[in-house]
Amino acid sequence: MKKVLALVMIVLMLIPAVSAGTIDGSARFLKNAAKSSQQTREISLAIMALSEASNDMEWDISPDLEGLITMLLQYQNPDGGWGLYPGETSNVLDTAYAVIALEKADPVIGALRVEGIRDAIKRGVSYLLSAENEGGWGYVPGTSNSCYPTLVAIWALGENGYNYNSKVVRDAIKYVENTTTCEISQYEVLALKLIAYHSTGYPVSNETIESVKGILLNDENLKMKERAMLTYALVLHTPIDFDTARILIKLESYSKSTNDLVYWMNTPDLFSSTELIATTSYALMAFSTSFELPPAKGVKNPYEMPCRELKNLQNPDGGWGLGLNEPSDEKATYYALVSIQACYPEKESIEKALSWVREAFERDAVWMKQNRRMSVGYYYALKTLLLYNNLTAEEKTQAEELIRSVQLDYGLWGNTVLGPQPYETALAIKALRELGVPANDSLIQKAKEWLLSITNGGWGTHVTTKYYSYMLKPDVLTTITVLEALDGIASQEELQPHLEWLIDQRIEGGWPYWKTYYVWEKNREFPGTPTVELTVRATDLLIGYGYNYTNETLEFVMNARDSGAIDNKTIEIASTVGYLSRFQYVPPVSLYDVRASLDSDVFGIIAPHMDAVTVNETIAILNDLFSGGFIALNTTSIGEGSYIVLAHYGEYFVRPYNPYLKFHLTDETVTVGNVTVPVDKAVVLIPGKTPKGVVLFVFYGQENAEIAKEVFTTGFIRYIRGEAMVLLNENGKVRVIVVG
Repeated sequence: MKKVLALVMIVLMLIPAVSAGTIDGSARFLKNAAKSSQQTREISLAIMALSEASNDMEWDISPDLEGLITMLLQYQNPDGGWGLYPGETSNVLDTAYAVIALEKADPVIGALRVEGIRDAIKRGVSYLLSAENEGGWGYVPGTSNSCYPTLVAIWALGENGYNYNSKVVRDAIKYVENTTTCEISQYEVLALKLIAYHSTGYPVSNETIESVKGILLNDENLKMKERAMLTYALVLHTPIDFDTARILIKLESYSKSTNDLVYWMNTPDLFSSTELIATTSYALMAFSTSFELPPAKGVKNPYEMPCRELKNLQNPDGGWGLGLNEPSDEKATYYALVSIQACYPEKESIEKALSWVREAFERDAVWMKQNRRMSVGYYYALKTLLLYNNLTAEEKTQAEELIRSVQLDYGLWGNTVLGPQPYETALAIKALRELGVPANDSLIQKAKEWLLSITNGGWGTHVTTKYYSYMLKPDVLTTITVLEALDGIASQEELQPHLEWLIDQRIEGGWPYWKTYYVWEKNREFPGTPTVELTVRATDLLIGYGYNYTNETLEFVMNARDSGAIDNKTIEIASTVGYLSRFQYVPPVSLYDVRASLDSDVFGIIAPHMDAVTVNETIAILNDLFSGGFIALNTTSIGEGSYIVLAHYGEYFVRPYNPYLKFHLTDETVTVGNVTVPVDKAVVLIPGKTPKGVVLFVFYGQENAEIAKEVFTTGFIRYIRGEAMVLLNENGKVRVIVVG
């Protein structure tokens, strides 16, 4: 009686005020209340709850746990058991509770090295095993089996590694399944069964879980302790869904708060046997289990550049070949030098490369004079030397004169066999422009006119005969090169057919040399293979004309890097390095980060497909659930702060905000991480990072708009978790899939 009065005085002495967070507040209540109790069962339940909540609190509970554990260890009797109070005869029920408490606390306070905790657990388990009857336990050794001590003993053994295949557990479960009477209420029995079965791995049917949900949602006559126990049992067995969220919100609504303490009373009568500690302990365990955080894991920078691979491909002569151990090549060396600047290059590597390029430049100049052709090697050697300001004014003049001197006809470059070629003409134009020749130069204008006259959709190899000329199958490399050459020279209207042709060549997120190519031996066409070089060049070109493929290309480049498609290919590796270097590192983000920010940040709500009334209702709910601020925005743009975005699939790219998460859409499916589901059945929750906050994307199709709304109206938003979540509509019920 003295113990009950002490708790009553604690409650009466407190002046009602705004409560702190539910978990922190109830933990504060339990640590204080347990210190005033001398009852083994209450101290044990408080230890269990504080241990479960230790990772979810904003302060360190370990010192308080250490004190309570030390007290509990002092109560252990020489026979290994515990009594109801210190010094009383050991019994099965209190011993089982104490063993569970110490087992749950051990991982939390292990670093504090509370002396004797493992030995105490071992002795307690020995006591339980020695007290077992055939198929169950009585309250004390030698008495007939009873339901309550048997359930808690199963729970205790389960916490200590005994699974349902162990004979002692199997026999005990058989007993509790077959007994028709129990000294505690039917709902406490149901809760303890589920808790004990969870600890031993004994399967529980979906029908049982659904029945528990029904009880908690619909039975208004539940005692508070029963509600707390059943809620804890439920969250042990099932992921948080809309119903579970409602149940947790309902349990929280029954809490009492005074100053910074939160607690639950089993009956409304303060002076009855309220079981404050037991009820609050089970409630705290329910909330802590639902908020449980995963262990931190290391993550790789999603924009990591394959710098080492690029450096390892450099040849002893200083240049880079097209592949490993291949002769140095001017184009490969140019790409490598441009990209390696993003990789903290060694000065010696650059100097060796420039030395090789200088020699190649001179060799290529001789070749051009001898063959009267524009050289690809010369073009890229020239670009490299210009990049490093390695040409004198006289050398630049000589280069211009050389390029002009190898024309086939005025404004045209090519070869004597096939005639003028779009590719070589484009390289010549680009080279002259980089040497300072203006766009209105008559030579360049002549080249422009010819290039635009020979095709209405892309460029490729061109054949000129005495009687006629024609274009072979256009290719992406030539077309991109010509479009790059004509940029700023021809208008978008003049180039539009070629831009559209280029866009049409895009497959599998990138650009290949040919979209399809014909194999005569097999008498069929095959799809081309996109490359990083062509994809990056096409993306950079098209964005200047209003076609933005930045995000798709980023995904393509990252996938190419991770799949090994670029291995030992210098230009591909260099293009990958160059593209990824444009993106700043984004810290990892999860739904746990979003959940934490909801209690601190101001969130802009972007919901273009929801009416104002629904948006205002959502904001009202968010204000009830969280401490942050929530404001409706009349915009679709995401800025630097924190946002909740409710949008249809395809309206926002995820990659800039969360490059770690795989997110892929098709007409029929959506893939989030390792989960692929029908797009018309799913609502997905994806976290993102902005420069000064977080963003929560809620993507849905119009047919699932109600589910998207219920993320907020049910209180489910409080229990978001994982790297992402998928809410799957299965015959009218929502199944929750946690990603990661």
